[in-house]
Amino acid sequence: MFRNFDLSKSAKYLFAVALALLVITIIVEQYISSEKPELRKKQITFNEADSLFRQALKNFGIDEQYLTIKRNKKDPADSIYSVKVYSDVPVSLLLLELENLFSPTLAKILSQEESIGGKTITKINVDDNTLITSEFIPDKNISREKGRIGFVVFNLDYSVDNTAIMNTPEQIIFMMIPSAESKKFSSAVLSAGKRYALLINDDVRDLNYRMNESYPTRRNKKSIENIFKNFPSAAFIAIDDNSDLFESATGEFIIRELDWRKAFYVKLSRFNLLESYSSNVTNAFEEMIRTMKKNESRIILIDSKNFTELLPLIPAYRKIGFKFVSATELLK
Repeated sequence: MFRNFDLSKSAKYLFAVALALLVITIIVEQYISSEKPELRKKQITFNEADSLFRQALKNFGIDEQYLTIKRNKKDPADSIYSVKVYSDVPVSLLLLELENLFSPTLAKILSQEESIGGKTITKINVDDNTLITSEFIPDKNISREKGRIGFVVFNLDYSVDNTAIMNTPEQIIFMMIPSAESKKFSSAVLSAGKRYALLINDDVRDLNYRMNESYPTRRNKKSIENIFKNFPSAAFIAIDDNSDLFESATGEFIIRELDWRKAFYVKLSRFNLLESYSSNVTNAFEEMIRTMKKNESRIILIDSKNFTELLPLIPAYRKIGFKFVSATELLK
């Protein structure tokens, strides 16, 4: 059966395969080191672990006053980090944040909940060594006193594809000036599971909805009727109380009509125009956040292009406790 078996050829073949595997391994390691360094897990020191741990708390707005360290002077790694956790922050999200922050390192996160809703013991290990031992203790008596924010997006460009902004998970209200284009767009908004509002100001150009002090009352009344007929699902009507229209006698007429119809309307001056804080949308939002008081609610009026730019920033603010809700909830 083995009469034609050549041992020397087999040995050469196996040697060639081993050599090829060695070359492939070297190439992969070089690729990871030079082209994809993020794929190589990094060693981590106690000080670095301490910094990342504190960063995880900061990302959720947990103040340093709620972190107590029971220190072991001889061995810092034997210290216990005791953290009081806000009642509105699930410990599971904190653990996920730790996993994400430590993922580029060799550290492993091990956790055990002592009881449902109770203390969770977490160890951050490298090999067989524990760098940090922590205990997360939910405290129903403390919560983050951040405010609530609702977005009203205006100045939409109907000539471009607005699918991305309509599919955002945020509970935004699209505010539109009555027109034929707005009527068509309102259907797309509702189909996307969003809501829209109307703005009545000096910029209404469509004659089906335009009102003016020089028009007969019958014509202005017909414009009101068209608004309610063609935009029946509007979340609310915003009236620009600084416009010439509402400073005229027609403004009083519009208010009477809205009251008679029991319409839900608000003054535009009630909203915070984000661009009024800064021309840079990131700086404007940060400035607006800084001026908010504890548990304050604000409705932000923002240009559609600026809202698209702001979207990536929202998760970080949600983490530290700000609640992003529908503007209609804040108008109640």
